Amino acid sequence: MHRTNRGAMAMASLLAVLGLACQPLVCLVLGGWAQQGGAPRPRVALRASLGEAFQLPPEKVVTAVSKAGSRVTASDVAAAGGLSLEEARKGVVELAGALGAEAELEVSKTGELVYRFPSDVQGALSKVSSAAAAREAWNKAKPTVFTALRAAFGVALFASIAVIYTAIIAISTSSSDRDRDDRRRGGDSFGGGGFDLGPTLYYGPSPFDVIFYRPYYSYGTVYDDWQPRNSPPQMGFLESVYSFVFGDGDPNDGRLDRQLSAVAALARRNGGVLTAEQMAPLLDPPAYKSPDATYNVNESWVLPAVSRLNARPEVADDGHIVYIFDDLQTTAGEASSRKPPTILEENEVPFSMADEGNLTLVVLLGVANLIGAAYLGAQFASLAGYQLVGFLGAVKGFYPALLAYAVGFFAAPAIRFLGLGKTNDEIQQRNRNRKDWLNVLRSGAVDGKLAQARNFRQGMRQIGKDDAVYSTAKEAEGQSTQGQLEDFDRRLRS
Repeated sequence: MHRTNRGAMAMASLLAVLGLACQPLVCLVLGGWAQQGGAPRPRVALRASLGEAFQLPPEKVVTAVSKAGSRVTASDVAAAGGLSLEEARKGVVELAGALGAEAELEVSKTGELVYRFPSDVQGALSKVSSAAAAREAWNKAKPTVFTALRAAFGVALFASIAVIYTAIIAISTSSSDRDRDDRRRGGDSFGGGGFDLGPTLYYGPSPFDVIFYRPYYSYGTVYDDWQPRNSPPQMGFLESVYSFVFGDGDPNDGRLDRQLSAVAALARRNGGVLTAEQMAPLLDPPAYKSPDATYNVNESWVLPAVSRLNARPEVADDGHIVYIFDDLQTTAGEASSRKPPTILEENEVPFSMADEGNLTLVVLLGVANLIGAAYLGAQFASLAGYQLVGFLGAVKGFYPALLAYAVGFFAAPAIRFLGLGKTNDEIQQRNRNRKDWLNVLRSGAVDGKLAQARNFRQGMRQIGKDDAVYSTAKEAEGQSTQGQLEDFDRRLRS
């Protein structure tokens, strides 16, 4: 085998050991390198093949790359976006493939992959992908669209009230006219004919159909950019109607991602090693119990976080378990990571964020709508033997929808109110648990365990530009190959 080809295969083998060779981007790069005797294929052709091979990356990955910086490793992206390492690795490969020539790949001497993206990665992605451009346009329009939908629900309340009371007045007016005609003619009521009010109306699609059509989007989607600790904007009356019935979404939406990001940042600040007590204020720990000679701490609640971040448990000399986050200790940015929060508390879910005045008016209008719907039903029942035409015939046709709206207007918030009590009790309990564990950390009760954990600390491995064995940004003659590939061979044989 040609020496250069052996070196390329050696690099692929090393990446396989690291669990990275399965990435299509790596295979394409190394395969093209080996086939041409160490010279990479032309950048444009390589990027074109990548652009055709990959799907649009998830929004969370694009956002995380924007936070982490233009030159990143998968662990940088995982720590910035609260992603699992598997999600981050797959996501950056998809992003690099979608960007094509706008993205660069470097392979370090130790086999680590470093990705270089444009500073405005979202803008660059929108330029090369119509799907990404459409997604960005939708994200910009989404707040306006959902505000309009929420306001439409308030308009529906006014429309319902208007239709109901107009029908009641029409029935009352027609009944009075009929009574006068009967007294004048001395004939039978209705004379066996139809009950008419003015010209017959076409009973087909109504402009109110748009208002009554309510796609119930998830609360998290309505407020997907919600910052839990920021004060919400003041809402108008029409939005208050929707808020009273359905609430305003989950203020803790994205909590799991924030927890994972906080744990990753804490691990990086602590040399890649943590104890369960250190992670407790950031996760969902059980109530703290003082350990004694017969009590074994159950740390199973840390498993979702440590497994997603590829941490491995180790037993310290004193028998305690510590968690080693090896894969997070690689960065292409600054060696010092951002400071993690001390504690991650949840906000209680409010019944409604509308102001008291608007809520009072909403309830009064809802009551008026419900009373009117019930009275209108009684009126229609009294006219059961007669055929209604025109406006009243149309109203009678969709009266079940009017009644369902009026009843559901109070049934939905009543059910939601009952459920919120339990939800907020659970949130309060989790917050108390986090504070208790934080107090334990500050009290010094676990200082011995923390001291043992420090024995496992390792430095952050910062990958600089000079550490690259291969870079798609360089021309073929600029690649330093032979010496590094021979070194790969030696290390694989050792």
